[in-house]
Amino acid sequence: MIPDAGFHGNDMSTSSEARRRAQAALVHALDANPDVSNPATRAAIRAFVEALVSEGLLPEATVIAFKATLSLSESLHRIESEEREQLRASLVSTCIERYFEVRGTDDTRPASPPTLRLVRDREASPSGPEATT
Repeated sequence: MIPDAGFHGNDMSTSSEARRRAQAALVHALDANPDVSNPATRAAIRAFVEALVSEGLLPEATVIAFKATLSLSESLHRIESEEREQLRASLVSTCIERYFEVRGTDDTRPASPPTLRLVRDREASPSGPEATT
């Protein structure tokens, strides 16, 4: 009998590995230059958000994961608080924009839900369907 790789705990999912690598790359890019206008930082943000979207994270969960990753960057801790908050807001905005670029807007709802009538409603009616004529 051949044992599963997962049985021994050696199986790391592809998505979590991609997320871990993208997170490490984002932290490295932020430590090098936390400015959103920096091409390397933007590319790292894109890659990290794409990894989160591929895992099926909702927008809120993506922002939470992104903010947690920002807290790992040492360079952000060295910036004065007001400037740091502006920078974080800019980074989070870029994260949200990228999330919806990747995921798209497939959350459209129908204009009006179809109205369904139960068969027993007709049967319970004292006049029945024939009385409407």
